[in-house]
Amino acid sequence: MELQHRTVVPAISLLSSLLYVVRGARFLWTHRSLWKYAAAPTAISTVLVGGTYVLLYKLSGNISRFVDTSAWYGQVVYYAVVVLVAVVVTLVVVFLFTRIASALAAPFNDLISQRTEQLATGIGDEEPFSVILLLKDSLRSLHHSLKILGIYLALMVGGLPLLLIPGLGHLIYTVGGALLSAYMFSYEYLGYPMDRRRFSWEEKKGFLRSRLRAVFGFGLGSVVMASIPVVNLLFIPVAVVGATLLFLDLCPRDRS
Repeated sequence: MELQHRTVVPAISLLSSLLYVVRGARFLWTHRSLWKYAAAPTAISTVLVGGTYVLLYKLSGNISRFVDTSAWYGQVVYYAVVVLVAVVVTLVVVFLFTRIASALAAPFNDLISQRTEQLATGIGDEEPFSVILLLKDSLRSLHHSLKILGIYLALMVGGLPLLLIPGLGHLIYTVGGALLSAYMFSYEYLGYPMDRRRFSWEEKKGFLRSRLRAVFGFGLGSVVMASIPVVNLLFIPVAVVGATLLFLDLCPRDRS
């Protein structure tokens, strides 16, 4: 199969690519046939992410045992600690649990992406069904998902010493983690339509490098949505749909 990412790259700005997460949400809402595929990723997110917020709620209740809230300054300390814990938990959700949930939901995400592409283009899957081919494609997709998750975790853990630098270290780690998450989100969700075209690991990286503005725009939009409590429970299927629409716009010849 001729790889479509070797064609001329259309200009999609960083700002406009930010909105593909919103486009994904609208497309998912208006095409209710996708809801049955989105149920499993949403359930996985609810267990991992929702469980984290329940843990936060219980933890915030225990903080009062160690802080005297009878005086005004005690209340200030209490709420400051609660806010700090909430920020840390949100960062963990965005930087770690969302990535793990997405990897676990990979088979369902591929179905969402495939169905989205069919609805958006009006073209069905013309390739004859093959169990062996399906297994090979699924294993390649799973291998890439686990590989990108491993790289992500290695970089995030490797950057932890930055937190030892007072003030500036925390800022560098947070900003760097957000940019890394943006790139990894784009790789993960743009990877589903690429996997169906059997892109290799190197071909995927080449595709992303040649479209960095769109890649980081979509990724940053994903980071924002993944950071919003409750809304982020629906993040995975919305991101899959948005990334598939972005891929089709980046590779217009794939529509024909």
